[in-house]
Amino acid sequence: DVLHNFADMSGLQPNLEKCQIFFGNVDSSTRRRAINMLQIPEGSLPIRYLGLPLLSSKLSKMDCKVLLDKLVKRTSSWVTNSLSFGGRLQLIASVLFSIQVFWCSTFILPVAVTKECDRIMRRFLWHGAGSGWEICNKKASIWTEWCFAVFLKENNFWAAKVTNNCSWSWRNILKIRKLLVNKLHYEVGDG
Repeated sequence: DVLHNFADMSGLQPNLEKCQIFFGNVDSSTRRRAINMLQIPEGSLPIRYLGLPLLSSKLSKMDCKVLLDKLVKRTSSWVTNSLSFGGRLQLIASVLFSIQVFWCSTFILPVAVTKECDRIMRRFLWHGAGSGWEICNKKASIWTEWCFAVFLKENNFWAAKVTNNCSWSWRNILKIRKLLVNKLHYEVGDG
C-alpha cells in the first residue's frame, strides 16, 4: 500500500525489476515474508547509484577501484589515437577531471586515491603520444606519417641526426633509439 500511495502521490512508478529491498535489524522470518509479499529481491551492500558506491562508512581505496579502473580504461582507449600534447591536455581537463570531480562532489577521496588519479593522468599526458617504436614499425597513423614528412623527410629513422632545431619531444624520441636497437631482430629478405 505504501508503494501504491507513493506512486499515486508522486506520479512515479517503481520498476520492480530494478528494485532491491534492504533490511536492518529484522529477523529472517520477517524478511522472507516481506520478500514474498513484495516480490522484490533482497539486496546486499555496497550498492551503486549513478556509478558511485553507496556506503555508510568512510570511503576506502578498494571502494574507489571503480574510479581508478574508469580512468585507466579511458586513457587506454585514447592512447591508440596519436594525440598531440594539447589534445591529451584537453581530454584530461574535460573528461578525466570531470570523472574525478563527480566523485569528489560526493565523497572525500582517500589521499592514496587522489595520488593514483594524478599518476594516471600524468602518465597519459606525458606518455600518451606515439613512440619511436611506432616509427620503426611504420605503423599506419597520422602521427607517423607526420614524423616522416616533417622530421625524417627522406632520411632513415636510425640515421636521423639530433640537431638544435629538434623539439624536446622529437629529441627524446631519437634518444630512445639506443634502447630500441637492443630489441630489434633482423630478417634478411628479398629486396
